Amino acid sequence: MAAFWAAYVIPRPLGASVADWMAVGHSRGGLDLGLGPVTLSWTVAILGVVGSLAASRKDVRCNVVS
Repeated sequence: MAAFWAAYVIPRPLGASVADWMAVGHSRGGLDLGLGPVTLSWTVAILGVVGSLAASRKDVRCNVVS
């Protein structure tokens, strides 16, 4: 149960921090890409990874009994 909560809780603030850093202006230390483009790019990236795994099925373990 501890591993689940660590995997669930730790990435959320880290991901939010990275997205905020990418979106905020240079005056606040960010990349100034804007909220819309950052949201769109992360959405496309996540959907691409999920679609790739769904198509390749590399994440599925197959136990063949002969």
